[in-house]
Amino acid sequence: MAFRGNGSGSIDSQVYAPLQIRAVLRAINVEIVSQTGNDFLCLCPFHGNRNTPSFSVSKERGAFICFNPSCGESGSIIELVKKMTERNDFESIRFIASKEDEIKEDFEERLSDIMVDSEDLKEFDMSIITKLSSEMSGSNDGRDYMHMRGFTDQTILDFDIGFSSNQQMVTVPVHSADGKCIGIVGRHITEKRFKNSPGLPKSKTVFNIHRAKKVSPVAIVTEASFDAMRLHQAGFPNGVATLGGHISNDSISLLNKYFTKVIIMTDNDQAGRELGLAIVKKLKGKEVLWAVYDNSTIYPHGAKDVGDMTDEEIKHCVNNAIPHYEYSNNMIQ
Repeated sequence: MAFRGNGSGSIDSQVYAPLQIRAVLRAINVEIVSQTGNDFLCLCPFHGNRNTPSFSVSKERGAFICFNPSCGESGSIIELVKKMTERNDFESIRFIASKEDEIKEDFEERLSDIMVDSEDLKEFDMSIITKLSSEMSGSNDGRDYMHMRGFTDQTILDFDIGFSSNQQMVTVPVHSADGKCIGIVGRHITEKRFKNSPGLPKSKTVFNIHRAKKVSPVAIVTEASFDAMRLHQAGFPNGVATLGGHISNDSISLLNKYFTKVIIMTDNDQAGRELGLAIVKKLKGKEVLWAVYDNSTIYPHGAKDVGDMTDEEIKHCVNNAIPHYEYSNNMIQ
């Protein structure tokens, strides 16, 4: 399909850097929802497009078109800037050119994000992990608790879950992105009380990232280690967890580095939504979806988190994930 130009030929033949086109779109308030190899897919700014994006902008040429037959707007990036900002030709060209400097700054920021400090995280004493795992295998209390929480014996083995009979606590090893065990988190089986191993640097990692990064470019982000484990058991080994209601800049950098898409599946409460929104705000150029059950229900039967759902309900929520703008507009108002 041919794009409508302004008749000069030279405008439409201009080649831009994709980051420059993206910077222009953001500056003129055209919302990018996702992207393909060649185009940015956006919400059309001309006809109130709020659901499936119908507006496509070429990453190299900047040519745009709305595929909604009732709209049909199309043209060059210069024409788009003119329409959105009421600039003339010269002012629009200068505006677009100014974004070249911005993308250089943006590149440095992105480089800083993906270059996580190579701090030498101390490896946890693996003999403790072995002893706790052995005690789990011989403990009815530990296995019964995990079964009650919906976990199979295979999942217990997969995550090397341990048990301390003295403290009546199940233990979960935590790893760095490169797979080094850096500590454990523990949960008491008789009350909702948690403990971490001394000095656990959980702000330097994301739970299960060492496995998730190997199996998928998509991360499903939850809050608790048990939530990521339930995702694994339901067939999603790419589940990760923030290990709390906050996510550090280092953890965000790891998500930026290893994944191209993120599905938010935090707790179904105000704190969980605020955590999800904070993650969305800090991610750089990622496609972000939110796991939901249907158009009006975040999780089924009032479930608070992944652990409150069956495997089939978990699968349904992940497979039915919706874009961030749709979630923001329809689910949290």
